Amino acid sequence: MRLTVRAAESEYPEAKEVAREAEQVLKVYVQRLQVGDAKDLARIGAPWYTGREAAARSLISEFGARADRPMRAVVADPPTPDLANVRIRFADGSEQTLDLTRDDGTWWLAMGEGDPVKP
Repeated sequence: MRLTVRAAESEYPEAKEVAREAEQVLKVYVQRLQVGDAKDLARIGAPWYTGREAAARSLISEFGARADRPMRAVVADPPTPDLANVRIRFADGSEQTLDLTRDDGTWWLAMGEGDPVKP
């Protein structure tokens, strides 16, 4: 797996920090896409979301075949302190946007149904 993660251009130093912090969950995400195990992928979904496994199956169906080639992830300026938006560009030129949410220092994928901020 070859995933390059960087922060979007920003005047705020937090953007680089968020990109560094989110890199691990993004790499795990790509690994889980490659393997195609929805149950395992759902485990990195925010625990307070519902329907994570169904959402994971959908992500695998749509993006799994593209996850075996090099890709780039750009982490945008966080709109609020514990939320981040990530744009992944696959080798074939297609893109995916992911939302991340952080709780108690851990980044999670916002997949399924729920409020990005932990209730």
